[in-house]
Amino acid sequence: MEIENLENDDLIECSRLYVSIFKEAPWNEEWSIEDAFERLSAFQSCPNTVSLKAVHDGEIIGFLAGEIQRWNGAHFYYLKEICVSRKDQRKGVGSALTGNLTMSLKILGVSKIYLITQRDSVPSSFYSSLGYTENSSIMIMG
Repeated sequence: MEIENLENDDLIECSRLYVSIFKEAPWNEEWSIEDAFERLSAFQSCPNTVSLKAVHDGEIIGFLAGEIQRWNGAHFYYLKEICVSRKDQRKGVGSALTGNLTMSLKILGVSKIYLITQRDSVPSSFYSSLGYTENSSIMIMG
């Protein structure tokens, strides 16, 4: 498996992967390829985007996307999406992606990574296993 920068030419393949993952539990979301492509394209068009892909035998098996943001004199990274193919989950792909991301961001002077995920879910357990902690001073409201 190789970890590489995600390119605009990868967005159709990533959109297919995105739809296949987010239609399943725990999300059960109804995405079209076109809507997923629009979302991922918007991420890629941000000026401070850092997005990576995991490739195995020429196939994208996972990716992450986000952007560096300036906040109160520091640089933070907002991890907007991470997606790993169902057959490749629990095989270190997500850990490899986030580990590579962390190393790249340190070089760029980013001091923190933040993300939004569901409480008490497989994704929240995954992030906890990587050392992410819940921020007690911030509340997401909808």
